[in-house]
Amino acid sequence: MPRMIAALVGRACRINGATCGAARVRTILSGPAIFLLAAAGKPPQPSGELVLDAANPVILVHIADVAVRLRVDLDQQDSVELDPAVAARLPVAWEAGMEMDVGRVRLPGRVARATMRVGSQVLPVQLSEHGRHCCQRWDGAIGPNLLPYAIVRWRRVDAPAANGSRSYPIVDNAMTGLSATGERAPLRLRFALTQPQTVGTAAAGAILAREFGGHWQGEAGRVTLAFDISRPARDIAFNSPARLAGFRFDSLLVRTSDFAGSEQLPTERIDPGDVVITRHLQRQQAWPAVTLGVEHLARCAELTYTALPRTLTLRCAFDPS
Repeated sequence: MPRMIAALVGRACRINGATCGAARVRTILSGPAIFLLAAAGKPPQPSGELVLDAANPVILVHIADVAVRLRVDLDQQDSVELDPAVAARLPVAWEAGMEMDVGRVRLPGRVARATMRVGSQVLPVQLSEHGRHCCQRWDGAIGPNLLPYAIVRWRRVDAPAANGSRSYPIVDNAMTGLSATGERAPLRLRFALTQPQTVGTAAAGAILAREFGGHWQGEAGRVTLAFDISRPARDIAFNSPARLAGFRFDSLLVRTSDFAGSEQLPTERIDPGDVVITRHLQRQQAWPAVTLGVEHLARCAELTYTALPRTLTLRCAFDPS
């Protein structure tokens, strides 16, 4: 039973490359976890269809009877993440909860249990907020797996004509949230409709560099991730192009300090950007994930999430084979 509860709650602990450890999961097992576990016994059967504008994927819901505009994200986990100003308006009981690591930056968090009304359906949800503006011009973010719809579609009217479609099984992992099983195991594919750039973790960069002859290109820089946190990053150029989710990659922007595990990036000496911080932190587990951003997903006329079974279908202008 504790293991099942930890798995349930742990899903709320990662957003856009952030993670929380099992020890911190155990600190919030009272209240929200028990509430969610009881609700999980009889989940509503998904039904109907939700169609969203991929450029503005917003849904109006009511949380604790307060109207909230949520961005529907394919890279959001089993918690409704709220902007702190919005969280302060809700008549719910907040308690200390999940710390969240965005790369090596650790954010304290709060959690609360609530009910959420979507149309005519009322659902139990876990709320979270981490003291920082989270969601651009929206009040918060929610994943499609927390909505009562059998199908969620993101459509882009200005996308080029699609030349094919690709479908991927979606896995909902307790620590990494929603991701797709891509063509290149063990790489995971994630899809971020509001993230400008495609970015890989250090482990993903190392794996692709081995397969496609990768080497560093250009100067080291930074990339902005969740909660406007920037992380060290640099391009890896490939001797032969990599192909991910139907798109060609001659290079990939890689988070040089994050989630490498024992994977080794190209050997040219670089400043990881975290010398002071990483000396006293344990090595992060390898998480070989590539998050596709808008520069590729803007070529998709439609992305379709199916709840049963969990599947994501991309209809896009893919690169030729």
